[in-house]
Formats: sequence, structure tokens, C-alpha cells
Amino acid sequence: MPQRHVLAGTRANSELGSTARPLGESVSAPLAYTAFCHDHWPVYRRFSSSIAGSPRRGSDLARIALSVVATHWPVVLGSASPSAAAWNLLSRQCAATRAETSQAHGILERLEADALVLRHKLGLTSQQAGYAMGMPAAEFELLRNRAVRNLS
Repeated sequence: MPQRHVLAGTRANSELGSTARPLGESVSAPLAYTAFCHDHWPVYRRFSSSIAGSPRRGSDLARIALSVVATHWPVVLGSASPSAAAWNLLSRQCAATRAETSQAHGILERLEADALVLRHKLGLTSQQAGYAMGMPAAEFELLRNRAVRNLS
């Protein structure tokens, strides 16, 4: 029988204070999912807040994406890169907001634009950004360099 965890104790909720809504009332989430949320929440929140232009809206977008990840956790976990699958969900979740806020997002492929936001707007290292997107640092650098070339 799967363990049930209340996700109110995760970083996703504790960073916003005691008035924050939990990710779910009670979600069946294996420890791996809880650890995944704890590990990825800071970057997800910062990225989506940057895209949305609002910390509150960004936190909501990140929460929604992680809730979708929870719903599809067995599929995400069984993918070649769970971090890449989850990032894809977050990136798509932010897509509607993204189109309104950045010309670069209209010119570049979605993941190229994400790479520029992570590296240049949020100041993450290639290692940190690649980890968030579910790819090695060298692959992230190739993606980022391609984005820079496409803007030229």
C-alpha cells in the first residue's frame, strides 16, 4: 500500500508561510516524489515567477506543474529523465504567460528560451540549469549556445 504524504510540509509550501495552500489536501506521493519536489521547487518557483512577472503567480504555476507531475509520477519516474519530463510539464504550464512577456520566447524554441532565462536571468550555472531541465551541463550549454546564435 503506498504511503500517503501531506505535501504541506514540503519546501513548496513552507517558503510561502503558514497561509500558503498545500499542493494537495492529501496526495499519495512516494518519498521519491516528495524529495523531487523539495529538490526542484526553488528553481521551478524562480523560473515560473520570472516568466509570470509575479512571485505569487509563479508559485501557483510551479505548484500546478508539480501537481501534474504527481498525477503522472509513475510515468515521469519511468521516463529516461524524470527531471526532463517534469521540466517539460513546467515549461508548457508557463507557455501561455511566456508568450505575453518575452519577444525571445516568440523567436526561439521553448527550451532554448528556457535555457536563456535559467542561465542569464536567474544566474544559474550550466550544471544547475541542466539539472533542473534534466540534461547534462554540456548538453545545456549546447542548447544555450544555439539559443544565443538564433537570436543573432
